[in-house]
Amino acid sequence: MERTSGWIFARTLVLGLKKTSLGASSKKCLNYFMRTYQFQALNSDGQKVRGTIPANSHEQALQSLKLKRLQPITLQAQRFSWLYKNSSNTWTIEWAKDMGFFLKQGLSLLESLQTSKLRLNQRQKQLIDILLEGLYAGATLSQILAEHPLFPKIFIGLLSVSEVTGQYAQAFEDYALLRQEEADFFKQLRTSLQYPLVLTIIILGMVIGFSEFLFPVALEFFRNNNFEQHLATTLFIHFAEALKNIFNMFTNVPLVLAIFATLYLASKITKLKTAYSWLSLKWPIFGSIYLETLQSFYLKSFSTLLQRGHHVVQAAHYSADILQNAHLKDQAHKIERSIRNEGNVSLSLSKFLNLPKPLADLLLIGERASQIAIYSDICAQTLKNHCQHKLKKILAWTGPILVSIMGIVMIWMVVAIVVPLYDQIARMD
Repeated sequence: MERTSGWIFARTLVLGLKKTSLGASSKKCLNYFMRTYQFQALNSDGQKVRGTIPANSHEQALQSLKLKRLQPITLQAQRFSWLYKNSSNTWTIEWAKDMGFFLKQGLSLLESLQTSKLRLNQRQKQLIDILLEGLYAGATLSQILAEHPLFPKIFIGLLSVSEVTGQYAQAFEDYALLRQEEADFFKQLRTSLQYPLVLTIIILGMVIGFSEFLFPVALEFFRNNNFEQHLATTLFIHFAEALKNIFNMFTNVPLVLAIFATLYLASKITKLKTAYSWLSLKWPIFGSIYLETLQSFYLKSFSTLLQRGHHVVQAAHYSADILQNAHLKDQAHKIERSIRNEGNVSLSLSKFLNLPKPLADLLLIGERASQIAIYSDICAQTLKNHCQHKLKKILAWTGPILVSIMGIVMIWMVVAIVVPLYDQIARMD
């Protein structure tokens, strides 16, 4: 009852504001709480126009566009713009699989889009509605999706070919396959690193707890009773002091805030971001695995686009978007320019992707045989198998090495305390 009265009071207040002499100021207040929709539409002359429009709902925004005699192509709420900027939304993989299945079963593109909303949440359904509105307005699916950064360029490229050939199902299946391989690899990497990460946390927790709580008490006891400090004890004292200084540095709030602010600003500078991406490829052991994985993704997408009918320059352009590394993405753009200027596909790929010589020779053979797409796929699969084998081999040794380190640390801590006690007991005897 109280809630109903509250709603009636709020509605009366809003209606009263509309009728007051404040006029413009009250409208500004109301518009502040309204959602802003960004749109692309066709005017009466068939020209594409862009803009924003305030509205309380999606339907109201559509009605406002119709009153302005605009045919909407895309319409999205700016309030949920983070949804379209997040390129890591994995729900598009399952959505693309569903779309490919529906299209193969004989449904039309519009029917497939309507049916694909069954497993989506409200915000995702809103995006599908935008796609449907654009299709009803006469735009192509690739044109509509190009307005949403949620979808990578490679998907736009696959769709642009399918719109000519009519093989929409193949485009959705190719996109789902490429994104699924990428998601599976990083999921496997995270799963594989869980055990080493847990062991590392245990070792750090054990060392911190011992050096901060148990060891200071034991050291005070040694000093009060004039115990002789042996080498293991002396070394652990220096280690505990260094560890404590490090922790004191991280407990300095102004310093930590300054570090985070510096890192954030550095991430916004393109050159520094590229330099950091280059350093990530130079990490010991894991850097080479990361590099080979990205090389594999690029060559796989490049091969897929070529097999679907794209020109090599277009394939290089769209494939660059799949790389999640700023340095390699710059190199991929150089591949595109090199192919356009020099026309040597295999040399451009090998040079700027930094491929091993055997794979570079293989691409050269493929180019001479006019089968660069097939040989690119072979190279991609070779890189994928090699980096997976290397990752399994490294992780097979990581666990025993960390367990050995944990054992050494435990023995060191025990020796640092037990040896002085044993020496003192021996002297008393």
